[in-house]
Amino acid sequence: MATIKKTEFKTSKMKRLRNIGIYYTVFGFLLMISFIFTNLWRISIIGIALLLIYFILKTVYKKNRIETKLTKQQLQLWDFSLVILPFIYVLLASWYVWRPYKQTIILPQNYEGIVAIQYDRPNGQKEKWTGGFLGIGASRIIKVDTTGIAKTQFKFHNNAIPFLGVKQNYQNKGGLKIYYENDLDNEIIKDADGKYATYESNKGICVFFSESRYQYDPIIIFTVTNKKHYNYFFMNKKEKDIWMHKKQKKSNFYIEEPTHVFNEKFNRYNNL
Repeated sequence: MATIKKTEFKTSKMKRLRNIGIYYTVFGFLLMISFIFTNLWRISIIGIALLLIYFILKTVYKKNRIETKLTKQQLQLWDFSLVILPFIYVLLASWYVWRPYKQTIILPQNYEGIVAIQYDRPNGQKEKWTGGFLGIGASRIIKVDTTGIAKTQFKFHNNAIPFLGVKQNYQNKGGLKIYYENDLDNEIIKDADGKYATYESNKGICVFFSESRYQYDPIIIFTVTNKKHYNYFFMNKKEKDIWMHKKQKKSNFYIEEPTHVFNEKFNRYNNL
């Protein structure tokens, strides 16, 4: 009877390796078909590796157990850690990729016009910070001159994880704040962070993000102006249709129509 218990105990050791391998493989597969966490599927590689080790030990080396000095309680803790690790992996990866890239843009008093911020330039502004606690949650300060141009020595961080192939599309969400230098307590328009193309205030002032808003690295462009001055900076519907037709003709792929396109007068900003 004691021998039977011993055999069951030995077999359970190998089952532990097999079950964890299956768990990680299935977890990765579920991530792959989840749409939201698709690129995090690579955790299944760990599961496949564990299953491969299991089959090699089981078939080649005829192993029925893996020698260990851990106690039963320690093994249970180890099992629990391995079970929750994939969830921690998803939470940390999601937090890292989707955290906002905090920037505080300061414009000259009553500035109206185009703002272009160029990153990673040798002659640009050095990195300065505001807010946060012990460096956590702080925002980079970018001062724009009267020409509407600002250059920084630091890069625009894209929060990417190259190995996983994940990269955020809306880094500015909740992170970009735009102020006038004479009123640093109130944003020009609250939450005008670049997620959307148009932001309007009840005072008539608007912030328009051009098609270059998608080109987060190394430049971001937006326009601060009164709504009635819109056509001074941007193409009207007819002009934009002609522009889109020409652009589509040069491309073999479908091009999504941007909300705002600079007119001929400011076309240079389309090519920065």
